Amino acid sequence: MILAHGLGGRSDLPVPLWLALYAGAAAVLVSFFALTALWKRPKLRGAEAGRAWPTALERIADARVTRIALRLLGLALFAVFLVFAWTGEDDSARNPAGAWFYVWFWVGLVPLSVLCGPVWRLVNPLRTLTAICPGRLPPPRWGFFPAIAGLVAFLWLELVYPHSDSPRAIAVFVTAYAVVHVVAGAVFGPRWFDRGDGFEAYSVLIAALSPWGRRADGRLVLRNPLDGLRTLERERGLTPFVLVVLGSTAFDGLTRLPVWGEATRDGNPVLLGTAGLAVAIGLTALAYAGAIRLTRPYLRRSVTGPYDAFAPSLVPIMVGYTVAHYFSFAVFEGQRGFGGGVDYMVVSPAAIALTQLAGIVAGHVLAVTSTHDRALGVLRSGYAKVGQYPMLAVMVCYTAVGIALVSGA
Repeated sequence: MILAHGLGGRSDLPVPLWLALYAGAAAVLVSFFALTALWKRPKLRGAEAGRAWPTALERIADARVTRIALRLLGLALFAVFLVFAWTGEDDSARNPAGAWFYVWFWVGLVPLSVLCGPVWRLVNPLRTLTAICPGRLPPPRWGFFPAIAGLVAFLWLELVYPHSDSPRAIAVFVTAYAVVHVVAGAVFGPRWFDRGDGFEAYSVLIAALSPWGRRADGRLVLRNPLDGLRTLERERGLTPFVLVVLGSTAFDGLTRLPVWGEATRDGNPVLLGTAGLAVAIGLTALAYAGAIRLTRPYLRRSVTGPYDAFAPSLVPIMVGYTVAHYFSFAVFEGQRGFGGGVDYMVVSPAAIALTQLAGIVAGHVLAVTSTHDRALGVLRSGYAKVGQYPMLAVMVCYTAVGIALVSGA
């Protein structure tokens, strides 16, 4: 298969694995104890924080012509993609549709959302196609589960299906996905996409880490990205969505190890891959659920939905894992989107490995910081430190597993 993740020597760590593991775990632990010593009360203000944009820039960003231009751009790119996917050669080496979908779109959503905020809401062609249908029924109270279902279907296609690089298979998936969500959007209105479209929900979660956001009074602001994470506390039920993404990246790393190849050599790769993806997501969720269960005795009685209490803090880990698992994939396979070959010398294995380690460690340090600030607000007085130990243990475990997987250990 041409589109394989982690090309370019993922197992070529520039330092010994044991040293990388110790360094990663130490970074998380040192940041935690520094925070408990220096950060004594909640400082993040969520939707109340941020410095307003200059009025002229805000008017341009919110102008009707800007929004129309973004919607038309999204429709045009979607149409071009479908034409290539359906009518081009069914060969990812000659048809750029696969690179456009897996690299430029899926991986590209991360830097796009971090740098530009939730701009995908305006570009999303499926939302645009249903804009003329206001929808008469209120969206069902299913939380993020429709988005989770769509995301799991995509992850199965990407990580399990043996011919995931086939432009025709991609065309079938995207077309079916579009039909389902356009119909749902026509029935329930544009609000369906807030929690129904897996890609838009994914983009909005990542956009919480953007330095650009919208304050509670509606103004566009420059803010601390960790304040953006606090705005996600209003989104009940997003925990399973984040855990699905975390578990899928762990499974992606597992499938690149020789042990996985040996285990699936004589079996059914689709069946084993489906089971492996489910188990990876399940173990990731089980570790988080166990940490929350140990934390519950220290929570204040006023806290409802304990499993959602720290879910926003998982978003930096999710982004860090994405950087680690997709960086080399994006650098190399993204070149196919231009219709040419791949230059594997554009970045060295050492640079790839350092970027992977930095992504994982930085994501966990940000997560520890966000978790600490949240803990100060939800843990009972006198337990602000000990009450964080279960989540700290899980984050150290996530860090070690992430580093081991990207190292090829």
